[in-house]
Amino acid sequence: MVIMSDLLSSANSQLPARIPLAALLPGLLGLAPFWVLALSTIVGTGLDPLIALTALIMYGAIILSFVGALWWGLAVHASADAPRGTLFIWSVFPALIGWFATLALPDVGLRMLMACLALQWVLDGLLARKVPGLIPGWMLRLRTMLTGGAVGALGLAWWQLV
Repeated sequence: MVIMSDLLSSANSQLPARIPLAALLPGLLGLAPFWVLALSTIVGTGLDPLIALTALIMYGAIILSFVGALWWGLAVHASADAPRGTLFIWSVFPALIGWFATLALPDVGLRMLMACLALQWVLDGLLARKVPGLIPGWMLRLRTMLTGGAVGALGLAWWQLV
């Protein structure tokens, strides 16, 4: 069985180590709504906790759609020997899962989002290993940071519910 650190190290060795600032800053800024909304479900920020929870799940679904769309973009630019069909097909599943998460009970929706973000991160690592050069090493490192931040915030909100 492949260990995720192996996936990260193989992807990291392919391309430059630095995450472009133009990708890093918006990525980190994208974590702010996760944490502001998750904390608003716990501490008094003036935002109704139920509205914060609903907004958090909706934002998580949007981000999950974006993460899935990355595979569409990868498929468009992939070489003919890459699994383009699989990339195109899978790219829509995160959006569908995110949509279902908005329709579920909040605790279920939060768990769906956490699980799918984590699954997509694993799949990104597997793809980077299977098709070297398709995903830049810096992108996988950025996804690791952002996925950890998003799943952490969703987990905090979920923990508050149980």
